[in-house]
Amino acid sequence: MNVWIKACRKQATCKWCRKPIENKTYMVVTQHYRGKWKIRRNWHPDCWIEQGIVALEKKVFVENRGRIKLSLTDEQRKKRFKIMARRASVLQRIKKEVDTGNIENMIHLGMMLNKLKDEIEPYGGVPKTW
Repeated sequence: MNVWIKACRKQATCKWCRKPIENKTYMVVTQHYRGKWKIRRNWHPDCWIEQGIVALEKKVFVENRGRIKLSLTDEQRKKRFKIMARRASVLQRIKKEVDTGNIENMIHLGMMLNKLKDEIEPYGGVPKTW
């Protein structure tokens, strides 16, 4: 759709309020093609803005990009981050123990992961990737 503003040279009717647009006043013009037909509409500048606002109010916008932010205080967020950092450390240590084959240490580190799981529960729950 093409949209421009120009001075009215011949009296036209506003698409929004159905009142005439007088000569030598400004008007907004829209033009688009529907099939082989060219559809051209004229608007008062105020009516153009008004109909745009009405259209935006009708259309409910729901943000669906990114992850949903947890409703935590800054203090809770810091504690959650520290627990997640400890988890990352424990996972690295488990990977090293898998290479060396020390089963006792792997069991101990697995128990540490379960404790961290219980600790993080009040701070937004356990992440899906746990």
